Amino acid sequence: MLYNTNYEKPIAMKKLSIETITQKKLSGAVALLLCIAAVIACKKSAVIPQADPVTINPITDYEITNDAADAFKFSFKNLSAKFKRVEWRFGDDTLTAEINPTHIYRATGKYTVDLKTFSETGTSSRKMVVINIVPDSVVKITAEKTGVLNQIKFGVTAKAVIKSVLWTFSDVSPAVTSDLPNPVRTYIPGSFNPVTATVTTVNGSVVKVTVPNATTEGLVKEITQDRVDYNVSAENNLAAAENSTKLLDGDVTTKYTMGGKDGRIFTYPLLITVNYATPQVAKLYAVGNSSDLPTRDPKAWTVQGSNDGVNWEILDTRVMTKNFYDQMTALGATTDIQWFKQLFYYGIANPKPFLKYRWSISANWGDAAMQTNEFRLFK
Repeated sequence: MLYNTNYEKPIAMKKLSIETITQKKLSGAVALLLCIAAVIACKKSAVIPQADPVTINPITDYEITNDAADAFKFSFKNLSAKFKRVEWRFGDDTLTAEINPTHIYRATGKYTVDLKTFSETGTSSRKMVVINIVPDSVVKITAEKTGVLNQIKFGVTAKAVIKSVLWTFSDVSPAVTSDLPNPVRTYIPGSFNPVTATVTTVNGSVVKVTVPNATTEGLVKEITQDRVDYNVSAENNLAAAENSTKLLDGDVTTKYTMGGKDGRIFTYPLLITVNYATPQVAKLYAVGNSSDLPTRDPKAWTVQGSNDGVNWEILDTRVMTKNFYDQMTALGATTDIQWFKQLFYYGIANPKPFLKYRWSISANWGDAAMQTNEFRLFK
């Protein structure tokens, strides 16, 4: 028994030693793994500095060119930099992503062109420009005498290729329309008449233009107020209510009176001269009657033109067979509002440029005083 016991003990001790060694090896490996894990964990928890992202800011710019043959057509040249894509908005609910687009507007008016550019990093910038297409800059109505008394032929000039024109003549009610390219119209002498032309281009753009002043002499524009100054051969005291300034004030309710009383002495011809800084081509003039005795109205006169104030050319001569009151009566006037404070228009047969225009009144209808409310010139 003692032998067996003593024999087994070394075996038990050997087993224990191998087991102990194995455990130590395992413990060391685990410790090493734990250490490595701890190092990795420390590295992961450490803050690593990052570089700031690069931002690209685009620069937006462009130029606009209006087509010489079409006022509604515009070309846009993109001058932008540092961009990846673009958005064009033309102010008429249209847009495009083209780099250098061309756009045709369909009507006159103001349009805000808005170009927005985007960089590859997502930032953007923009530039806006207003385009103003003015009707009168696109289409102009023309009017000329046909050679038939008081008859005018109309036409249009346009900064575009015209497809059609619709005319509206509003001198009568209801208005008269025409789709002829050059319609003719006969007017009452002295009348100012509105005319409208609605033009459609071959590209579908539409423009409407109206002129209020079609007359038997064509289209006219008053130039009386464009004068530098004026002269009269006789004055009714500048402090008086009926002095010569009332003749050129654009108001038919005021008047210029000479003679009759208060020492307002004058001799015929009574001369009213209108002076301009640059030569003007007057093709129509108007004179008016005032508010009382028809015998004071001008009866005979000439309208003259000059460039030096010495040499005068007669442009129109009138010797009336009826005074203004009787002329209005013949037209149906029955009240003072219809008889008095009216304007009477007369054409100049051969208009020429002059620096000076003169109304030379040589007679009235027999009264000691002469009076008139207006003298106006039209080109």
